[in-house]
Amino acid sequence: MSTLYLDRKNLFLRLDGHAMALYEDSVKRGTVPLKLLERVVVRGNLELESRLLCALADNKVDLLVLSGRYSRMGSMAFAHSHKDAKRRLAQYRFFQEKQQLADLSRQLVLGKCRKQLQLLHRAIQKRGDLRRIITQAVRTISEIESTLTGPECLATDSLRGLEGAAAAAYFSAFTALFAESLGFFRRRKRPPPDPVNACLSLGYTLLHFEAVSVCHIVGLDPLLGFYHEPAYGRDSLACDLMEPVRPRLDGLVWYLFRNKLLRSSHFTQEKGGCLLNKSGRKIFYAHYESFVLPVRRLLRLEGHKLAKFYIQSAAKLC
Repeated sequence: MSTLYLDRKNLFLRLDGHAMALYEDSVKRGTVPLKLLERVVVRGNLELESRLLCALADNKVDLLVLSGRYSRMGSMAFAHSHKDAKRRLAQYRFFQEKQQLADLSRQLVLGKCRKQLQLLHRAIQKRGDLRRIITQAVRTISEIESTLTGPECLATDSLRGLEGAAAAAYFSAFTALFAESLGFFRRRKRPPPDPVNACLSLGYTLLHFEAVSVCHIVGLDPLLGFYHEPAYGRDSLACDLMEPVRPRLDGLVWYLFRNKLLRSSHFTQEKGGCLLNKSGRKIFYAHYESFVLPVRRLLRLEGHKLAKFYIQSAAKLC
């Protein structure tokens, strides 16, 4: 086990030696050895002992608390922290170099476009009836890919325009992969109005948590991105890291609906928003864990490469 999902009400979590003990209505339901955990994801109204929080930190177990009925990110706590402050100093120094920021951003947008193309090429094989609309999207994104690999210098604002055009083409095809009865016609959130958007929002939240964790592991400031501009309360570097893997998460959501693993009975509508119910979340968490194993490795690899790049670039600038 590496991730423990706690998604129910009236739980009390207590430290029991070197394990986490779970109590429901004062009845002990089981224990989980802390050495088996890398992260804990909590949703629902439960209580934790303060000494358990300390034990989680001592055992390098990250904690994500999802708040609200729509599973928004409420709080994060990370036990991993790189000790070399020179990495952040190099990151801050690099942030002043606008052309190098644009070059790095270009690689990010290019990587995202290529992942979008991979999913759409796979979609053509599965949905021959949608070949025309998917091919149109592929053609548009391929043209953008050619621009990104060309010799022309592109400013960050131009890159954002290209990314936006690629996203518009991509979602015009991606939305067509789902039954019209699901009501998924474009990406919407806060609250997500349909089952597909509800799953995308939950998946992106979990991916964001993975990306912030990587920032702490490799010793970089998650608030200071190179493509996403700094904004109050936003982990911009984590947004950068997860951007190229978003299409992978999209593919997972498509898989869950294509194979009817998630159905209308797993969702409820409330106050204009769509909620993934407990049975639906159980299915989603299980498949997300299988999906995310290689993604975690990729995010950590990219994080370490970025930290190394910052250090080498800062040395050259000096």
